[in-house]
Amino acid sequence: MKQTLRVNLGSRSYDIIIAPELLQNSKPFLDPIIAGRRVAVISDKIVSNKYLNLLSPTLDSITDSWDLFRIEGGEDAKSFGSLEKLLDSMLAHGIDRQCVVIAFGGGVVGDVAGFAAGLIMRGIDLVQIPTTLMSQVDSSVGGKNGINTRQGKNLVGSFLQPRIVLNDVSLLSSLPSDELKSGYGEIVKYGLLRGEDEFTWLEKNFSTIMSCNNSALVEVIRMGCETKAGIVSEDELDRGKRALVNLGHTFAHAFEAHAGFGKFQHGLSVELGLIAACDLSERIGLCEKGISLRVRDHANDVEMPVKLSDLSNETHWKKDALYKRMLHDKKTINGKINFVLLREIGNPCVCNEVTQQAVYETLIQLGAV
Repeated sequence: MKQTLRVNLGSRSYDIIIAPELLQNSKPFLDPIIAGRRVAVISDKIVSNKYLNLLSPTLDSITDSWDLFRIEGGEDAKSFGSLEKLLDSMLAHGIDRQCVVIAFGGGVVGDVAGFAAGLIMRGIDLVQIPTTLMSQVDSSVGGKNGINTRQGKNLVGSFLQPRIVLNDVSLLSSLPSDELKSGYGEIVKYGLLRGEDEFTWLEKNFSTIMSCNNSALVEVIRMGCETKAGIVSEDELDRGKRALVNLGHTFAHAFEAHAGFGKFQHGLSVELGLIAACDLSERIGLCEKGISLRVRDHANDVEMPVKLSDLSNETHWKKDALYKRMLHDKKTINGKINFVLLREIGNPCVCNEVTQQAVYETLIQLGAV
């Protein structure tokens, strides 16, 4: 059942291991990287309380010195204040250039720990051990790390590729339903990026995935990681093709920034962003009609958001405010928003010739005023 993928980046290439009960059997993978070196495990309270006992025996067997550094959970941790507090604590404990950082948690932990590892001593080794479906299928791969600002999501950050990524699918069975759905939002994205066969497979097998069947999880995480690894190998620093993995994210990040970070799960916002991107693709004549309805129907089947009020019924969703948020997106250049859209399932493209009116019409379709 174990799957091994390779991210090909020359001297910085690394493996992604996907398997059940991987934490208890992680020594063969971690020993070559951290044997005899000091380790800084960065995690949050929930993950460290639930799972550190599965990792600590391996750490005890291969290093005499490791420390746990806890950050707060949720999007609030992706801030300058939280990052500064973490770096101060690491430096106070004597973390030096020979140390290894293990990011042990979900996407937020991976982002903050990765950013800290890239900054401290101008960069030390990083290992990613993601513990959520979202982080296993997407955010732990590719080397992007960062924090949020008042202007938007992930606008300050860096690139630091990990030495290895260990995806233990056994950890996912204990996740809350919304956390699983959040990860599934990214899975739908990869289905749309890959093609008709993959998206149809998701339509038929989503219930098996959501019930945390290990074989289904290994397969779907392999699908996502394989897609991203291939794109990252071609465009590590996000200068071109890598933008395609942001399908749905221009909308999603605007939804999150407008409502307030942490108001709802990122992947739920991505799912609605995918519906929006498909609607916009149809609206400007880029693809045939019907894809957005199909994605919306699938979201309904999985009981995920299909309109803005499903994300938050307390938020006043104003189309002009959302559009202004999009203008702060990382892909906006010279005042033009670069949307990732679809010509058809499996054929994404970047388009910056989209009128404000077309975007407004898509937002109104989702329930904005």
